[in-house]
Amino acid sequence: MKRNLYSLAALFVFALLFWASSTPEKLSKTFNTYEEVNKKETEPITVSYKLPVIKPTGKTTQEQIKGSTSISISIIPFEATRNSKPSKTVFFADPSKPGYDIFEVTNTPEYTVTPEVIRFKMKVSNSNEDVPLELSKITFALFIDGTVWDFPEKYEKTWEKGLVSSVSPKEFIIDGPQLAGLYSAKDIMLNLSGVPTDYDKGGYVTKKEKFVWYFNSSMEEVRKEEKKTYTYETKLIESKQCDKCRGTGTDPTAYKCSTCAGNGKVKGYDGKIYTCSKCDGAGIVHYSCPDCGGKGTLYFPKSQLPAITKSVSWDGSYVKIKTLPANASIKLIVPETGQYKVNTGYNGSYPWYCTYGKSCPIIVEYDGKEIKVLPFTSNGKASKTITVDFTKGNPVVTGGTKVE
Repeated sequence: MKRNLYSLAALFVFALLFWASSTPEKLSKTFNTYEEVNKKETEPITVSYKLPVIKPTGKTTQEQIKGSTSISISIIPFEATRNSKPSKTVFFADPSKPGYDIFEVTNTPEYTVTPEVIRFKMKVSNSNEDVPLELSKITFALFIDGTVWDFPEKYEKTWEKGLVSSVSPKEFIIDGPQLAGLYSAKDIMLNLSGVPTDYDKGGYVTKKEKFVWYFNSSMEEVRKEEKKTYTYETKLIESKQCDKCRGTGTDPTAYKCSTCAGNGKVKGYDGKIYTCSKCDGAGIVHYSCPDCGGKGTLYFPKSQLPAITKSVSWDGSYVKIKTLPANASIKLIVPETGQYKVNTGYNGSYPWYCTYGKSCPIIVEYDGKEIKVLPFTSNGKASKTITVDFTKGNPVVTGGTKVE
């Protein structure tokens, strides 16, 4: 009874081997058409900014001379500089560039107003050849809409130690308040009090005067028609070595072999003991790493493919085509183009594909004669081998089905 069971098992194994050897190797390809995603180039936008406008009222002159002291005040004008502010967002991936992320870079024009503070340019001259003008004796005060703005500390040391001789006038750039403090300002007054303007023969100050300048302040809103521009950049999808398998692609956890139950040995149909082929006698097996799918690397794509609008699948198998004589022309459809490609000069295995709605016959030509063949037998089974014989006049097909 045991011998009969072993014989049946052997026949079953041989049947499987015969079936595997006679069954064509299956092929499959899928081609997707993706939704068209338009890349932008430019986009019109309106950019606005506020530009401070500060002008003398005309109540006083820019340069004032009193006694031996001359002081002029001017305001450094504000300017707007155009620059571009880039921002990056994830875009749709390009199906023709697998392994890359695509980012959309938006370049938005903007204007920066400089300087960032109101700046006074002051020039102080002293015509008295005998006595230098001591700046420390002068009190500086700036009023904006009646509120006093203190003299900046960073200028105090220079101001307190400053001396202006008759041969070396001095210029100062004095920073006032930030622009944010000027948006609602209307009246600006700069007051220099206690300015020595006359001296006696001993060099003592005999007269001090006040120098005052008045300005009107306003904000001009400027609007410009600009264009927002777009560029696109590709970047390799971020990846890292899989921590679980340390890049090997194999799960480090060992599992008991299900074929030999962990023994490493199996009993054959003939009653003999053999080394388990699944675990190679180890009794344990390792499977592909579940975290990385056996790739050893984890990938972190940011962009996604556009929506699929059409999907076409091509299925088929490898077919061994033999022609007599051997130099016949063999044409098969190429899935990538959907067109026939000519193969000449050899017999061998060819990839045959077809898709829904097409017949896709193999076209064999020799000496002006053409025949179309499908790789199926008369009972509809896939053929592994087709022979087309032109040596007997009309072509004779073996292993396939002739079609019109």
